[in-house]
Formats: sequence, structure tokens, C-alpha cells
Amino acid sequence: MLKCIILDGDIATLNELMEYLEKVNRSLTEVNSLFTANKFSNQSIFLRDGNRIVRINQEDILYLEGYGDYVKVHRTEGKPILSQLTLKHFEECLEGVFCRVHRSYIVSLSHINYIEHKRIRIEGATIPISDSYMPILMSKLHMQI
Repeated sequence: MLKCIILDGDIATLNELMEYLEKVNRSLTEVNSLFTANKFSNQSIFLRDGNRIVRINQEDILYLEGYGDYVKVHRTEGKPILSQLTLKHFEECLEGVFCRVHRSYIVSLSHINYIEHKRIRIEGATIPISDSYMPILMSKLHMQI
């Protein structure tokens, strides 16, 4: 929003201009803090683990495995965490390097060791790839089938 200020050499006009510029600076600072907070929230998620709520960085997630109404979150370190959230919820929250490859699995593309015979190998685990999710996976990997 632009505000028209006429400079007539009066000190009051200069004070008005300074107040306006300070208001713009405060607004920009608030917007910047909102962007920074949003960036942080996209890098980690919070999950309940027993009586604790644990913060997990997205880069520490190997893959997610659906168990009916629960999801087992497999991590690079530590035991897996069983969450009451659905895979669909995780699919909406996790962006970028994550891809759903099966009705019961979402994988981190950055942790894939190799893909062979419609199966993904991640740190000793073999994860199936369903035919319906294969094109989505290949497009995320920038490959053609």
C-alpha cells in the first residue's frame, strides 16, 4: 500500500515520514519472522512416543510404514516410533524428498540405496512399489519408465 506524503519542509511532515517508514520496517520484520517459523516447521515434525513428544528432523526419517490406523516411522537412529496419525496425513505434511510408493509405504528419496524388481532397498529393509505409484516415483526421480 502506498501512502502519499507531501514534503513542504515542515518538521511534522518529516516525523510523519519517519513513523511511516518505521511501521513498514516492523511489518517486514513480522513477515520475515513468519517465513522463518514456517521454514523451521517444514524441516521437522513432532510425534508422540509414549509419554513424550519427540521432534524428528525430516532428513532422519528413512520411511513410514502403515499399520491400519497407525504408522511406524523408521528413523536413521533409534527405534521406530509408532504414531496414531495416518499415512495420508504424513503424505500431506512431508514434502520434497518423500514419495508414496505403496498403499502402506512412504519413503525418503534421499535414503534409497537402490531400486530393483519393483522393490526399494533402504538400510536393510525391502519396500514394495505398487504399479499405481511407480510413475509418481519415477517422475520424482526424474526418470522415465
